[in-house]
Amino acid sequence: MKKYLILSKSVYETKLALLEDNKLDEIYIERNNQKEITGNIYKGKVVDILNNGEIIFVDIGLEKNAFLSFENKKNIPKFSINDKLVVQAKTEPRDEKGAKLTLDYSISGENLVLLPKSKNLSISKKIKDVEEVNRLKNIFLNVNNGLILRTDSEEKSEESLLEEYRRLENIVNQINRDFEKINIGLLYDNNSILKNVVVLFDDTIEEFIIDDKNIFEEIKVLLEETGKKDLIKKLRKYFKDEEIFEYYNINSQIERALDRKVYLDSGTYIIIEKTEALISIDVNTGQNTGNKTSQELILQTNLEATKEIARQIKLRNLAGIIIVDFIDMKKFSDRKRVLEEFKKYLSEDKAEINSVEYTNLGLIQFTRKRQGKELAFYYKEKCQYCEGTGYFLSKERIILNLLEDLNSQIKSQDIKKIEIRAKKGIIKELSKYIDNNKIEYIEDNNFYNIGYKMELYS
Repeated sequence: MKKYLILSKSVYETKLALLEDNKLDEIYIERNNQKEITGNIYKGKVVDILNNGEIIFVDIGLEKNAFLSFENKKNIPKFSINDKLVVQAKTEPRDEKGAKLTLDYSISGENLVLLPKSKNLSISKKIKDVEEVNRLKNIFLNVNNGLILRTDSEEKSEESLLEEYRRLENIVNQINRDFEKINIGLLYDNNSILKNVVVLFDDTIEEFIIDDKNIFEEIKVLLEETGKKDLIKKLRKYFKDEEIFEYYNINSQIERALDRKVYLDSGTYIIIEKTEALISIDVNTGQNTGNKTSQELILQTNLEATKEIARQIKLRNLAGIIIVDFIDMKKFSDRKRVLEEFKKYLSEDKAEINSVEYTNLGLIQFTRKRQGKELAFYYKEKCQYCEGTGYFLSKERIILNLLEDLNSQIKSQDIKKIEIRAKKGIIKELSKYIDNNKIEYIEDNNFYNIGYKMELYS
């Protein structure tokens, strides 16, 4: 299995894609004007105290004040107005609500999670070998901070784990130094796309292809700082005129990942539906008729679907309650095999997944912890005419698609004029990012599918 990382940088956003055998497995998007804050660490100032200290509103430098809430009323810490404190964002701001905060902040690495406010040492329950658990415990017996050892820490050398611990400790020390320097605001950005680079870029990656020279140099420095200097030789600069995501067939795969129906190689298809309460996934045989008996075909279809469903959940970054309706199987052994196979693929997901079991109705139900925004957030918005039952491309996505199209066409010596027809708001926003005398803008509200029309003149 060949794995590649592809990074695309534009004036509007940065995108990082992981390909396995040319199939899109994961994607991360960072918008310049829509950065996520969950996991970020801030210096905040107490601005209001409610319910005898149960709710604390904190100014962390964002548009809306964030808040701390304490469910355990016996151990509510005492704060006063204008107190300064280190907090970590647990959720994104939503609607009129600010971000939810925690005082128990953590710093995550590849194998370790550092807990500066704790002294406890926890080891992933997925590590079953008792000798390995004891070995890991002994490595960190004398550290001053709390730690969580992730599943990936299993069989890692003592030297590499201690080196990672020192890097995380240095981050905490830098946070403490910056706390003294600033009034309020960001102390540690946990959502930089470069953080995902550190996690994803390892020896299993064949090549890491980057279309921006500045980020290329940043990643080289980052690899040196994180003890991955040997991986620098796998970095590649992208020089082709064609947009990098288009060249590697990533854009078309993203489009398919936004569809409710997903076809598999055998003709099987799955339907993914999102509601306010949960996400339902239904498996259908489709055109997969084969030469096997009915029950054999059903088992084959369900087994094929397990891997793709796990991939789609991760790719779309779905979260909350997820229910999967596999095709009914009569044999208990078949049901067990499908469940085990599904758990195996879900275990490869970096997000926390819990309670993967059959319900009384024969459905598989589980939860996936929310990490960042869904893929659809960056590409779609609800249709105002069907009250959310349908979607169309968001304004931001139309602008980005236009920018990608224009950047490739402007470079052509044969093109003398480019006529763009789009809504007024799109034209106004687009003009902030690109200025070229070849382009003529015409206001037109008739393009609902892709949001614009481009005509080229030689």
